Amino acid sequence: MKKRRAIAVVAADVFNDYMNRIFIGISEQCKSLDYDAYAFVMAFNMDGSSLIQDGEENIFSLIKKGVIDGVVLLGGNFASQTLIDKMSDKFSALDVPVIALDYDFDFCESIYAEDASLIEQMTDHLIEHHGCKNILCLTGPKGNTPAMSRLNGFLASMKKHELEVPEDAVIFGDFSKPAAQRLAKEISGGRRPIPDAVVCANDVMAMNLCNVLINNDIKIPEQVMITGYDGARDAIDNIPSISTIYPENSHLGARAVCCLHKMITGEDADISDISSGQLILAQSCSCSAGLSYLVSRRENYSRNIERFERFYNKSGMLEDLMKSEKLDDLLQKIVEYGYLLNGVDTYMLCLCKNWDDVENTSEDEYLRCGYTPKMEVRMVMNEGDARFENYEFESEGIIPSLMEEYSDEPSMYFMLPVHFMDRCFGYSVFKFTDISFALSMVFVRWNRNINIALEFLRVRTKLTFVNNRISMASIRDTLTGMYNRKGFARFSENMFQRAVNEKKQFLVIVGDLDMLKTINDNYGHIEGDNAITIAANAMNTCCKSGEMCARMGGDEYAVFGVGDYTDEIVTEYTGHIRNFCDRYNASSGKEYNVGVSLGFYCAVPEENDTIDSFYNLADEKMYEDKFRRKKNRR
Repeated sequence: MKKRRAIAVVAADVFNDYMNRIFIGISEQCKSLDYDAYAFVMAFNMDGSSLIQDGEENIFSLIKKGVIDGVVLLGGNFASQTLIDKMSDKFSALDVPVIALDYDFDFCESIYAEDASLIEQMTDHLIEHHGCKNILCLTGPKGNTPAMSRLNGFLASMKKHELEVPEDAVIFGDFSKPAAQRLAKEISGGRRPIPDAVVCANDVMAMNLCNVLINNDIKIPEQVMITGYDGARDAIDNIPSISTIYPENSHLGARAVCCLHKMITGEDADISDISSGQLILAQSCSCSAGLSYLVSRRENYSRNIERFERFYNKSGMLEDLMKSEKLDDLLQKIVEYGYLLNGVDTYMLCLCKNWDDVENTSEDEYLRCGYTPKMEVRMVMNEGDARFENYEFESEGIIPSLMEEYSDEPSMYFMLPVHFMDRCFGYSVFKFTDISFALSMVFVRWNRNINIALEFLRVRTKLTFVNNRISMASIRDTLTGMYNRKGFARFSENMFQRAVNEKKQFLVIVGDLDMLKTINDNYGHIEGDNAITIAANAMNTCCKSGEMCARMGGDEYAVFGVGDYTDEIVTEYTGHIRNFCDRYNASSGKEYNVGVSLGFYCAVPEENDTIDSFYNLADEKMYEDKFRRKKNRR
């Protein structure tokens, strides 16, 4: 790719509203400042260590100084503390500017959404519009930056309206189910008076609080009003729908890019005109002001996300891909399922050199960490058109320069690992026409199907390779490497039939090593084996036009072939064999000579002819030659 400043966006995933809006802000701000954005994401975001997690995390090994000018690190998005620690070690040593979002690292600056004013507005709404006075605040862990910021917004509104906030009116939770469920049980069990409203610091707690209270016969919103924060799709779909806050996440993403730009260039930058946060007022506070907004969002999601998820679920893509017996077939099938990817402008499959490693005899030795220095783009899909490539590029560059043909403007590219468990195959590059389409998990599942299909193809190819080796070993002579009698039987019949069908001559040359017993008795079996091998090499010298050579027994050989032979050609062939032996004897320094008695038969097969009849005629002539040579030696 041509040199343009590039920012790496490091996240576990992008498949929820909260994260997707951050990515939209990053993308828009990068475009305005002429940066490319490389988003490194995973299909799995698990808390723990496993081989599949190792394979997912390998995608982050592509991020290196020299290609990446800065990093946006979304640490709050990682489920695994182990991975957070790895990211801290990696990026603190990378020597490029790093900005963290929603998480405090000790080696870089961290920024958070400016959410206090939004929570204050939501609390104002409960007080001023609904007359609430006894209001609780369920926030996140004490000391956590977003938790404290959202609490401060609540407290600011209560102070502004001169409402008392008892100590037990602030509940520090965990941004997840348990804290909300505990509070719900306290209220429904009578251990805490029913409040007028509860302001929750995120939608997960708001939904769980709401649903548990309803299950315990507490009416929402008649007895308790509940609000959340995040603008999550699940909150909108909840029954009753949750009054929530659409946060300024896009603005947060844009701010992160501007901070990096300042660190990279020393220059300030204007933040792109991106929508800021807003209140979405719904049923959980008895409002319908946000109803049209909720409906339009739901319709948009159904049209652009759910519809393609249904297509994917009914596609049978994985099973179809696994039918492929060759990589080219698999690539063709992948293209057939491109219709499942809504909003993908360009897709590239980048595989490591020798990705299947078929000839590796050890199943424990394979590429686990990093990528091969040389990578290959094997396929490109762009706006519905497919192109099959074998385009080589340096993995250090991350994005192949081939992408210039499809994108000459600053863009965001999503990088997903292509692997099976911890076995690395390569990576995929996705470029969307609209980042909001990346909210769908379909493109990740689609990519995962490719991973599994590649592994299935690798194993199938490996088994075929091993079976072929076993098969070849069974028809090869272990000492000389030429075909054995079984190999002769397998291939000679087809060649003979070809001679019959095409009315061509079938040639058989039979050879017998002279004096093998004498060599074994006088010089040992090692020298006997040497003589057998030299004789085999001599016989192979006449296999120049597709003929095949076999060791038929201890000291017996046969050459067979199909062609337009003449007496001169056959005489030349036998001459090659004898000359080879003569040259060896002249230079070997051995106390014995290696010689071969020869006989041949060559003719166009007639109706009653068989391979055996040809072989027997050649064998008879060989014995005649053997008798003459023995007589001459005496």
